[in-house]
Amino acid sequence: MKLRLGLDIGGTTVHGIAVTAEEPHDLVREATHPTRKGAEGVVGSALDMVAALRSGLPADAEVLSIGLGVPGIVHAGAVTHAINLGLDGDPLDLAGAVSAGADGIPTAVENDVKAATLGGLQWLRDQGSDIDDLALLNVGTGIAAGLLLDGRLRHGSRGMAGEIGHLVHDPTGPLCPCGRRGCLELYASGSGVRRQWAGTAAELFEAADSGNLDAARIRDELTSGIAQAISLLAYSVDVSCVLVTGGVVSATPALRNAILAELRNAESTSLGRLAGIAERVRWLPAGHPAGALGAALLGAEDEEVRPWRS
Repeated sequence: MKLRLGLDIGGTTVHGIAVTAEEPHDLVREATHPTRKGAEGVVGSALDMVAALRSGLPADAEVLSIGLGVPGIVHAGAVTHAINLGLDGDPLDLAGAVSAGADGIPTAVENDVKAATLGGLQWLRDQGSDIDDLALLNVGTGIAAGLLLDGRLRHGSRGMAGEIGHLVHDPTGPLCPCGRRGCLELYASGSGVRRQWAGTAAELFEAADSGNLDAARIRDELTSGIAQAISLLAYSVDVSCVLVTGGVVSATPALRNAILAELRNAESTSLGRLAGIAERVRWLPAGHPAGALGAALLGAEDEEVRPWRS
């Protein structure tokens, strides 16, 4: 049995899976461990997960590769600016460190949202889609996108393709931790909701529907911000599909309906009708392990089958 391991390393937990190397990439083993911060902590957390996954595999299992998705800027297997992991100094050669600690198994590292884009693409293909242009919009603590264009992940000249959370949404808005004012992330994300509202997004919508004016304002900012992000991706790179994921939208059907309504309202113009953005939107099912699955798929070596390999 030939397998690939995929690790989605978040600021709180590491989610790891082992899947079969060939499609449909059946799940063989899965585990979740706490994340330790700092360079030694992140490497140790990853190696602990690799060991846990390997220890429960069948005797005939052969691990072909390990893939890691991390919330930071990734270049040639090294990670920088992963603040949630306590990595904001010199680049960490995470791929080299994990491979060395895992018996030399080939290891690849990718930004977590970009890795999740591969997992999202696999889900779409499992549904019968044959698209090769995709934007995955992740609405979590922040908001960011992964881009797969003409079958290849787009990294950009500095590895920052899809980092739309710090585009300015309102130049008169509050100060963002990045140093700018009114960034999109301050409105269209989980942290944006928590900044202004004590409850969940679902409770926010309920309060707004009950006449709470503050809740209505925050709801409208959240809805318009996510709709703007979707429109930005559709207009800028004209992808066939914008696949939206993240706890904020997955747990709130009212939010998904409001986003689609706003996008459809934009179709009142001739350009809006031509763009047809609402019909491009898909919602990744809650609980789908796109991050870990996409990380596992990083190890695929056949470029004809996996043209996204960089």
